[in-house]
Amino acid sequence: MTSFVMFCTLCLLSIGISMANDAQYNNAKSNILWTQTLPHRATYIQDGTHGPIIYDVQDPNCPYCHVLYENEVQLINSGKLTVRYIPVALLTPSSLGEAAAWLQAPHPLFALQNFEKVVGNALRNENTATLPKSIASGATRKKLRNNLAIMRSLDITGTPAIIYQTENGGVRISTGLISGRRLIALLPHLR
Repeated sequence: MTSFVMFCTLCLLSIGISMANDAQYNNAKSNILWTQTLPHRATYIQDGTHGPIIYDVQDPNCPYCHVLYENEVQLINSGKLTVRYIPVALLTPSSLGEAAAWLQAPHPLFALQNFEKVVGNALRNENTATLPKSIASGATRKKLRNNLAIMRSLDITGTPAIIYQTENGGVRISTGLISGRRLIALLPHLR
């Protein structure tokens, strides 16, 4: 079994696919999470300015995060969704340098978009050595540790995970690979 296949298997074991198993937060906790914790304590890279906002917790080396990104970008480009990407460095030793390359770039969104253009082939070919990396500054390490602490405080155990506000003001967390079809189905129910 190749290391990539083993990695994908471990990722699948660490995520939940079913919407019925999504975590849901009551209005008091969801209000604090949505209005204070995520927008003011998490470090994120925003893509899009139209449509409802979702937060996407992702590790640069997560193949399912890459697929989710591809599903999201179609909705972002059509003005139907705004995504705030919360990077974490969790899955591999190189995740730290890759996430640092995003956050420390002069234009973090451009760095993320460029990374997403090359990561799919790198993961398929098991050649992640060529992915853009930076040496993480102390400030970047702190931001990534904080993002990981937020992730863990929400009982998110794997990537990807999306956090979104429902039309009634509640907050839900979905972990695992979220298909383009499921994202489209969620849109009318997002605030």
